[in-house]
Amino acid sequence: MRRQKMANAMVTSKTKEEDIMECFLYPKFCYAAEPDAVTEARLSEEVAKYNEEIAPFVADHIWHSDSLTFRPRTKQAMLLNRTLEGSAVEEDYHTLPHIYASLRFDEDIGDEWLTVFLIFRLTKVFDGLIARVVDSDGEFLLIEAANVLPLWASPETCQDRVFIHNGDIHVIRERGTSFPNLLNNINGKPHISKMSEKVQLVLQKRLGIYPDEIRKRKHKARAYLPEKAASILRLEPRLISSVIRTICHSDPFERKVCRAMRYFPPEQRTMVNVKMTKCLYAMAKHCRYTGDPKTGWNIPPATCSKYNAHVLGVKIACGLEMLVARANEERRKRIKEQSDVPDDGEKLKLNEPAFNAYLARLEANGYFRDLLEGSQERDKLLSTAKEYFLKHATLFDNLTNLYESDAQKVLEAWENIQTNDIEMHAQDETMLSPADTDSWLNVDPAQLEVYLNQQWGNVNKKLDQEPLSLREKVQTFLSQTSDVDGVHFLEEQSMDNDMQDAEDGARIDFDADVFDSTLRGILDLVVPGGEGEFDGSSEGSLGGDDEDKGGDMDKYMRLLDSQLQSQMVKDENSVADDDNNSADPVEASLRESIEAEAGGSGPAGNIIGGPVRRLMHLQLQSPTTVPPDLQS
Repeated sequence: MRRQKMANAMVTSKTKEEDIMECFLYPKFCYAAEPDAVTEARLSEEVAKYNEEIAPFVADHIWHSDSLTFRPRTKQAMLLNRTLEGSAVEEDYHTLPHIYASLRFDEDIGDEWLTVFLIFRLTKVFDGLIARVVDSDGEFLLIEAANVLPLWASPETCQDRVFIHNGDIHVIRERGTSFPNLLNNINGKPHISKMSEKVQLVLQKRLGIYPDEIRKRKHKARAYLPEKAASILRLEPRLISSVIRTICHSDPFERKVCRAMRYFPPEQRTMVNVKMTKCLYAMAKHCRYTGDPKTGWNIPPATCSKYNAHVLGVKIACGLEMLVARANEERRKRIKEQSDVPDDGEKLKLNEPAFNAYLARLEANGYFRDLLEGSQERDKLLSTAKEYFLKHATLFDNLTNLYESDAQKVLEAWENIQTNDIEMHAQDETMLSPADTDSWLNVDPAQLEVYLNQQWGNVNKKLDQEPLSLREKVQTFLSQTSDVDGVHFLEEQSMDNDMQDAEDGARIDFDADVFDSTLRGILDLVVPGGEGEFDGSSEGSLGGDDEDKGGDMDKYMRLLDSQLQSQMVKDENSVADDDNNSADPVEASLRESIEAEAGGSGPAGNIIGGPVRRLMHLQLQSPTTVPPDLQS
């Protein structure tokens, strides 16, 4: 419940693109030294160390969309980028040098958690390294551990305040401190910002399946492919992700090029093994497109043992055909545009107003550091700004999207394939290793039950509990505490209270609600109805003496006794008239409120959960008070 609420709150405030995660890595020298002193060369050396550390884990991994690529970011580069975008540089949070990575994982969330595992590992290996990871949902690490978070942890208080240090998750609660000082505090005093052990254990359990999960996510399938297609995938096995995503996301208009199959004709095919992830195999398996029937694929009947290999081969070949056709079209457009593109000097002249505004924003943001015009330092910064402007200006931005980049790789591989390569890669079908079983695609109810129990505990325990009656629900609601966020139910806070037991074991617990109810029970004077009982117990407890018996106290007690007797008689009469034979004051009060509301909105209707028309199981005491529209 808490996880769902936090995830919804994160989603409502997100502005990032879907299915993309961002990683910000801050080596120790980035926040311990002056930001201007951190150079791109120094960051590039650190990137090389990170790549060397994670290489054994990602060497044979097939990324679903993007691969994990670290890029250095200096203060000067970030100032140029934000100025070019027209964004204001509000704080040092935006200009502190760091190493950045952006990963699009699309349908395969496993790539996201593999990246998190690698980031956690890097923070353990490299001393002083502090990292942040966010995605389109925001602080998804806290969403994963939402059921064990303390009550103060909310999307508002934790946004952009979650960090990873030495393999542990930290949340910074202090405000008003500069960003470099925050990172120094995490590194120097980690016990202050480190989350509880229960939060750490939840994330450790989620990441504990790695690196074994990398091997388990792989799948080997048999496919009957055109010879060129088989050679391309043997030389570039990672292109399989682009191929399958292309055919699965294509529409009928894009599939028109698959009628002719100019680049991968079906006449010469061979049986091969294709490696991919389970997610890619599931996508290909559930894709309904099986090629144009007029092309000549000659797919065997569904009862044939080679049917699945033929169908998978058709889908892969069509995906390759679409990528090559797309790359050729983009190449023609690029050649035509390059003939009309001016040189750098003409670009600046054509874009002179935008370039002058760009320089003015750089000056206002302190990019030139008040250096004198004509000085070597200022000329060097000006040259860097010109290069960045020419490279990233919107008018001359020739960057292509992800699919176009993948299409270009497939086209280059297709052009480089030689006849000798095809003959060398050809194998006898009998020599192929057996394909992996795809029984994991089918999940029976027993397996689903086991999985749910592993993730969220035994769900049958809650189902076996008897439902609360109306009286018990109302009493439970009225006994809860409320603040500006509404009522906090005890069952929703039980896990939060358990999480704080280990931290608060050495101090005395004080429950204000229990203390208040206990004190009320002590001070609540209940006077019995019998006069003899009053003389035998209550008078002694009041501490009265012989001189007070005939005084004001005696008169007061007799008056109180008479009022109590009359009230008891009245209650007995009301109980006798009650069709439900219920003496519960809560239900009696509810009935009186419902009768007074007469079917409209009011406190009783709001507590119970809707208009009185829904409460058909309740019987009103007086039919004459029922509104005319409810009488039958």
